[in-house]
Amino acid sequence: MKNSFTRRDFIKLSSLFTASMAVKPLHALSISDPWQQRYGTPQKIIILGAGMAGLSAGMELQKLGHQVQIIEGQLRAGGRVFTARNMFADGLYADVGAARIPENHDWTMKYIKQYGLQLIPFNPSENDYLHVINGKKIRYTSSKPADLKEYPVALSAGELEMGWAGLSTNPFAALVANVGNPAESSWPPSAIAHFDKLSFKEYLIDQKFSPAVADLLMLGWEDKRGMDMSILELFRELNLSFRGARNKIVGGNDLLPRAIANELGGIIQYGTKVIDVEQDESGVTVTVVKDGERTTLRGDRVICTFALPVLKKMDFVKSLSPQKQRAINEMGYWNLSRTVMQVSDRYWKAEGFNGFAATDQPSEIWDPHYKSSAKRGLIAAYIKHTDSQLFLKMTDAERYSFSAKHINSVFGGLHQYLEGGYTKCWGEDPWAGCAHSIGNRNNMTELLPQLSKAEGRIHFAGEHASAYHGWIQGAIESGNRAAKEINSF
Repeated sequence: MKNSFTRRDFIKLSSLFTASMAVKPLHALSISDPWQQRYGTPQKIIILGAGMAGLSAGMELQKLGHQVQIIEGQLRAGGRVFTARNMFADGLYADVGAARIPENHDWTMKYIKQYGLQLIPFNPSENDYLHVINGKKIRYTSSKPADLKEYPVALSAGELEMGWAGLSTNPFAALVANVGNPAESSWPPSAIAHFDKLSFKEYLIDQKFSPAVADLLMLGWEDKRGMDMSILELFRELNLSFRGARNKIVGGNDLLPRAIANELGGIIQYGTKVIDVEQDESGVTVTVVKDGERTTLRGDRVICTFALPVLKKMDFVKSLSPQKQRAINEMGYWNLSRTVMQVSDRYWKAEGFNGFAATDQPSEIWDPHYKSSAKRGLIAAYIKHTDSQLFLKMTDAERYSFSAKHINSVFGGLHQYLEGGYTKCWGEDPWAGCAHSIGNRNNMTELLPQLSKAEGRIHFAGEHASAYHGWIQGAIESGNRAAKEINSF
């Protein structure tokens, strides 16, 4: 659920198990890693959550002959991979969770190919885009960026001469020199670890650049009050998730979790809420509630994939090691919202626009069906940070009004074509509590290494326990990593 960094688009155990925190950080798992053969006797594995981490772990463990049970509180699989469908006319749909799939995300691409799903580019190559900053609209195309001088930001003369390419690379020279492998869970290298205390703007000042560079490069994403995201979180994102094209699945991104869930069949127990997790030397006990009835499940090991805001509310967290508790409680995460409006006419096309824009509200706007030639369509507003927090206190009607006003300020004329809409605020989702995790200042070095570590018989997966925060890739990779850990016993 991320924005592109470029001009167009730019995280009840006894003391017996606390010793596990002394284990060295796990290495990143490669799709070519030959781990997928069973090493020991089959185990009974209970997986908490049927998001992409739980689904991928369950599928791989089942293939290896382990007995798997997935517990899911919702009535669907996929977690934060969620496509709004069956609520719009003419078969229209829109991804309101994970929206973009970078072509270099090898784990995600592997599973997409495995299920024969088709991809199309997320961004159109035709017609014009818009940037809106300090009230000024700036038009550009995918092949021709707007002149930096058009932007009402305080760049130095030297920065203006650098152009977009220079501004996108030169500020990061101190990090590039010692980048190492950003996919490793032990990242960052000691040579650049001290930068973790700095936000992007603070880092720019430290490197003798204007903080206004961030206003341009993070347009559509950066909060007006400044971001607490660590420069190392941002730099890792640039290296892992912003190389090459970004795509989406034809028919909606939720077709991927649907395909996996269909293959897994009866091992997913829907409508079941996890109350507690306990472990001893011989196994784990998971207490659940379904239809008001409390029962216990017994297994050899657990994989917990719950998002951080959900996990931190669970009592069993208090039994984990102090290091793990701190990471769960303090790791940053963002609330983001999407409002999708149905219109009788995609009127922006008449003016040569493709329906895509990035603003300093901060927000993005896009046309989920930009390739369609039909008049009726959808336009989505991706509302972030401070404004998304306001959504938590709004009714749906107020959210529609807020979003419609914003879209109309960018692509004027919305109201005469507006037919209705759907809104999703991830901060209020009881099964997620956030859109995704994020490494704020000092989180990358102090907290993130703890999130992926197992504690006794409890293993952890999810985008927050990976190098790919907010991406399907992080969920899948961490699910496979947890499966490998269990399979090694």
